[in-house]
Amino acid sequence: MSAILGLNISSTARPVATTARQFSSSEKRIVIHPNRNSRLVFLTEPAGLAVERYRLLRRRLCTLYPHGGVVLITSPNPGEGKTLTSVNLAWAFAEAGHAACLVDLDFRAPGVSRALNCIFEEGGVKEVLEGKAEVNELIRRVSETSFHVLGIKERMTSPGHLLYSQALASMMANLRARFQWVVLDFAPVIPMADVSEVIAHVNGAILVVRNGKTEKDMLAPAIEAIGPKLWGVVANDCPINGSAYYGNYGKSPRLGQSK
Repeated sequence: MSAILGLNISSTARPVATTARQFSSSEKRIVIHPNRNSRLVFLTEPAGLAVERYRLLRRRLCTLYPHGGVVLITSPNPGEGKTLTSVNLAWAFAEAGHAACLVDLDFRAPGVSRALNCIFEEGGVKEVLEGKAEVNELIRRVSETSFHVLGIKERMTSPGHLLYSQALASMMANLRARFQWVVLDFAPVIPMADVSEVIAHVNGAILVVRNGKTEKDMLAPAIEAIGPKLWGVVANDCPINGSAYYGNYGKSPRLGQSK
């Protein structure tokens, strides 16, 4: 699945113990239907190596940030696995007993609904930011878990006004107060000018790259766009026996490929 880069903490670190939070019986639930196209590997491949890698990433983050926080997941370009990482990292937090919420913030190409094979008929982030609903009304919890999700009902072509709004700050404050970990699945940073507005509301960001796809010259502008809040890099599709570290974010024009 993925090599973890830049998160310099021992892989033997133990997960931080957390106090289980009580969830209201009035919370609305959502049913997810994992299938062969689902990206939630905790349900489709529970004994697979990918699951262990996500648990490792969770342990590293929980060790570095024992009180939790808001983490933004992005990539330089589409198709590099940011939604895959977002969905499974959020589930990994919930699996360990953390109150976790996955939020889809990729308005132009929302992927959380597809990744979980579910729909958000009553709306989601857009309706909250437009003031049509309260965030607590549209968050959904997967039964018998502490995994919550706030999705997007339909894509938007011009979401900039929502990301620059005071409503975004209010929504993030609400999520921080309710959850220990909030995972934001954000749009790829290279074509987006709005990342700076969202970065202001998060504790840190993880950049997702894909072995054999991400071009080296895309890394520098992506890292610059995120700025000092970059926590680390996750590389998808790395060979099991391959190197987990690429030095200065790449040895070649494409990660994992020689010139």
